[in-house]
Amino acid sequence: MSKSEFVRTMVQAGRKGFEGVDSTSNPQGSDPENGGAFESRIVSELEGQTRSWEELLAALTEDVESRLDEALSDLQAQNRVRYSGREGGYTLTEHEH
Repeated sequence: MSKSEFVRTMVQAGRKGFEGVDSTSNPQGSDPENGGAFESRIVSELEGQTRSWEELLAALTEDVESRLDEALSDLQAQNRVRYSGREGGYTLTEHEH
């Protein structure tokens, strides 16, 4: 399994872990720091069409896996993050602790 396949698998597993999380505890679309940017993305995706929950989720998160893979690769190249099978995932390198 390549690194990107592994990351993709882990991201998908993580998504499943978010099922049932109460979204009202952190309403990102109403966050004053982002100025409703998430809400704007939703409105943009819905303009002129009706979408299911799954379609909206896919449209709003489609680039997350590739961004995560790229960021982890960059952090590993900078020796700031490493993958540890023994520790069960990614961890900061010693000089980051």
